[in-house]
Amino acid sequence: MTSLNLSSNNLSGVIKPDMLSKLRSLTDLDLSNNRLLSLSTGNNDGNYSFPGLEIVSFSSCSIRQFPNFFRSSGLVGLDLSNNNISGRISKWEGEGWEQLRFLYLSYNFLTTLEQFPGKSLEVLDLHSNLLQGPILSTCLNLQVPNPPQSMEAFFISENKLTGNIPSLICNWRSLQVLDLSNNSLSGSIPDCLGNFSDSLEVMNLQMNKFYGKIPDSFMNNSLRNLFLNDNQLEGIVPSSLANCGSLEILNFGNNKLTDTFPHWLASLPNLQVLILRSNLLHGSLSTSPTSSDFSKLRILDLSQNEFTGAPCQ
Repeated sequence: MTSLNLSSNNLSGVIKPDMLSKLRSLTDLDLSNNRLLSLSTGNNDGNYSFPGLEIVSFSSCSIRQFPNFFRSSGLVGLDLSNNNISGRISKWEGEGWEQLRFLYLSYNFLTTLEQFPGKSLEVLDLHSNLLQGPILSTCLNLQVPNPPQSMEAFFISENKLTGNIPSLICNWRSLQVLDLSNNSLSGSIPDCLGNFSDSLEVMNLQMNKFYGKIPDSFMNNSLRNLFLNDNQLEGIVPSSLANCGSLEILNFGNNKLTDTFPHWLASLPNLQVLILRSNLLHGSLSTSPTSSDFSKLRILDLSQNEFTGAPCQ
């Protein structure tokens, strides 16, 4: 047997490594959505090896601790989302995991992360935990390679992170999704975030405490969604966004921008949502931003600014 799926049942009890070690041909194991099921946390669990196991899902169970007994396996994907894992993932627990590429730990109660597990991660989902402090700086400085070049999607939204965005994050040149939203991150946004990855499609930094100017270094034609709203950003809408021809959603609302209306955004052929509400934007709207130049625009929010003129001319 190579695949075992017992998800969405009423299974209960504790899964011990010796139970799984007997299934030597198993590559895929799915026990998710069994609310009374947990994993063993014994001291000897790390002595077992599962060389054939590649994908394991224990989402929505009752796991309370990051499991040790998969560390030396050849796991490629591990889903532990929506459990009761609390406390920290120590540097020791983060070591190993040599083949791990996809790790899902969202909706738990993690407070500290000393090291990102694995060296070849492509997707790391940590959103909706209790992570706090300058974890980004701490983890990125510890990673070898520094940081892993393989990362494609990084989710750490809805936590309690503080500190700034370290420029080392710009070494993730394969990144497609970066979500740091709903934290207490501060400082200025690194200039390199505008052009560090040719593959970046989504950048979400909304609802933090970033200040200063928005970097004027955007050169990415893959960028589709850019969320910088609900921060303390100042200055103007950067003209380099004209290079982002794939941009569909642009949200700079609830900041302190002091620009005039950026009519040049009409040059973006795919722009559908433009939100600039609650800034200090000023000047005349005598040339309507709802004209045919914004051919695909569906949502436009310019409320709570200081515009003048007759917008419907």
